[in-house]
Amino acid sequence: MSEIIDFRSDFVSRPTDEMIEAMMNAAKLPSGFGLRENQVVSELEALAARMMGKQDALFVPTCMMANQIAISLRCNSGDKFITEENAHVITSEMNASSLLTGAVAIEVSAKNGSLELEAIENKCASSEKINEKPKLIVIENSHVRSGGRVVSLEHMQSIAALGKKYDVPIHLDGARIFNAAAAIGCPVTKLTCCAETVAFNLNKGLGAPLGAILAGPKTLIKLAVELRQLFGGGWRPAAIPAAAGIVALKTMTDRLGRDSHNAKKLAAGISNIDGIQASLENTETNIVLARPMTMTSAKLTHRLAQKDILVLSIGKQVRWVIHYEINELEINIALCQLKEILQGG
Repeated sequence: MSEIIDFRSDFVSRPTDEMIEAMMNAAKLPSGFGLRENQVVSELEALAARMMGKQDALFVPTCMMANQIAISLRCNSGDKFITEENAHVITSEMNASSLLTGAVAIEVSAKNGSLELEAIENKCASSEKINEKPKLIVIENSHVRSGGRVVSLEHMQSIAALGKKYDVPIHLDGARIFNAAAAIGCPVTKLTCCAETVAFNLNKGLGAPLGAILAGPKTLIKLAVELRQLFGGGWRPAAIPAAAGIVALKTMTDRLGRDSHNAKKLAAGISNIDGIQASLENTETNIVLARPMTMTSAKLTHRLAQKDILVLSIGKQVRWVIHYEINELEINIALCQLKEILQGG
């Protein structure tokens, strides 16, 4: 039996040997009792805060929880925040803020995840007149539903300027923010400085087994500790996954350009196969969207799974996600199997 090649998401990658060793060593240390008492967790949070250019950071189980805490930090029941209909906080997070916080999402127009500036300004200006100013703007970068497209630094800076103009703070859902920074070749802090708070995954792209970070001002992170507890995320002992997170931040962020390169290689290979379409131009980070023309995406996904190639069917498209365990060999195998299927094999 051949080994399965899993393109469904980058969170399926296994921890590296260095991460496993770090987790084993952390398991031997005293765990601590308080919510922020564990020294390994504190080391991770301090490292994450420095890398994000923020005063403080909090280790949480998932990026969804980090995003929902960030919304709750700025919004009470009935308050509004600006985002767009395909944002992760609306789609995969099931618009959870409406239940957890009572916050109401104002959906503005966007292109590939980049919120339209005029739409933001119109919402802020019109709401200001009736004293219902939005309490937050949520940006997702990179943007998963558009296939990992990047919100440019210039666009991020323009939204930040609008936020400052109307005194509306910004939260960055940066689940794959390191992928975005690698794709456009800028320091990650250039992007994160455009937002008051930022959330990112330690497992998506970085290879840690689980966990996420919420970073921001000390005053907000202090409140975030209480909200994490309220949302059921007061996990402890958390040193074991935190140890893997430290290794992920120290060893995996600088290699993400390779994932972008491999994603472009995959997109180029798919575009050369009859019966399926993929855009090399639209492949900016580690996600490739392809649209089969001769069968449904669900059928193609099933046929590939029979050949030990796992992909994700999303509507009429098939999603492929590159991670550190997907290299040229795995891509070539997948392309051969894909070609065989589409040519009637």
